[in-house]
Amino acid sequence: MMDKTEKIVFKSPTALILENGAAAELGFHLQKLGVKKALMVTDTVIYDLGVAAEVMKAAEEKYGIAFEVFKDVLPEPPVENVYAALEIYKSSGCDGVVGLGGGSSIDVAKAVAMLVTNEGTYEQFAGIDKVPKRCAPLVLMPTTSGTGSEVSVFSIMLVNGSKAGVVDQNISANIALVDPLLTVSVPKGVTAATGLDAFCHHLESYISTNASPFSNAICLEGIRIISKYLRKAVADGNNKEARYWMSYASTIGGFVMNLTDGAAANHGLAFALGAKFHVGHGLANAVMLPYTFPVVGLAELEKVRRIGEVMGLDLADLSDREALDKVSEAITALVKDVGCLRPLRSFGATEADLDDLVAETNTQTRVMNHSTYRLTSEEIKEMFAKAL
Repeated sequence: MMDKTEKIVFKSPTALILENGAAAELGFHLQKLGVKKALMVTDTVIYDLGVAAEVMKAAEEKYGIAFEVFKDVLPEPPVENVYAALEIYKSSGCDGVVGLGGGSSIDVAKAVAMLVTNEGTYEQFAGIDKVPKRCAPLVLMPTTSGTGSEVSVFSIMLVNGSKAGVVDQNISANIALVDPLLTVSVPKGVTAATGLDAFCHHLESYISTNASPFSNAICLEGIRIISKYLRKAVADGNNKEARYWMSYASTIGGFVMNLTDGAAANHGLAFALGAKFHVGHGLANAVMLPYTFPVVGLAELEKVRRIGEVMGLDLADLSDREALDKVSEAITALVKDVGCLRPLRSFGATEADLDDLVAETNTQTRVMNHSTYRLTSEEIKEMFAKAL
């Protein structure tokens, strides 16, 4: 029997440098890109911790790079963040963009760099392959291990209260500087939520309609690494081994999202939760995963076994359905062990919100259509109800 052949499309013009201390080389890479004055896009937490100042100081002193700062990126960023940052870029004479922070800051930085070279609005370019010109010089530096956005072709914003996304290789960074040491100061809760976001990227991409042998190999490695190291990174933020491997797993998760064109059903429900209750993206994915996986896994029972195997489970004597149950229990245990098994009521949700959450989920057609198990509105509502 011949192996099935499949089309593989890999969109990532981004050069990747992943090592402890990579942040110190920001100035070198900006200089190579011809940047003299960069807009630093970040959030108030990273700014107040002094991380941005430390990174900029090294680039200024050694390479003479000047900076302006936009530090007002919000969690689940509204598109207005993009326009505010773009105005600073234009009024300050910047010629390049640096994104420093979690997925929100990185996504805003991508959108700003896009609009520097492409006249129009973010909303005009929302969709797949709609950006005609390469973005302005762009360096991305993650401070969390979650989205993998530093190497992905996605930028997600809230537009009129709903999630919208630009998907185009023309918004990819020139350089991704992934420095695991930047994640050491990240609080336990953020470490846990972002780590589970990365876990979802691998898990959902593995059972995606767009999965391929190439993406599958990366996904299984990501699932294995996160299963092994996330608890350790949450328990001890100074565990540099755990921080390194979580950074690695997050980044290869960004690459795998490029291969599979994004995540699937769990992200659809999480987008709805984030849009309605402003729950952080990683946490929204984490709290829904125990309710989505036992259902969507029904369509991929053979792959469920492989997931369990790389998570270290013994499934040899179990039926397919028993194996699904055991893997689902292990995933729920991971979510619980890192402190992310929270009821939706803790975010303010009630039974009265269920229909709105379902309606918002059903607007996320791109990711929902990536699921090999197509959820009905009734199933989606039941998942949200169980999560209350």
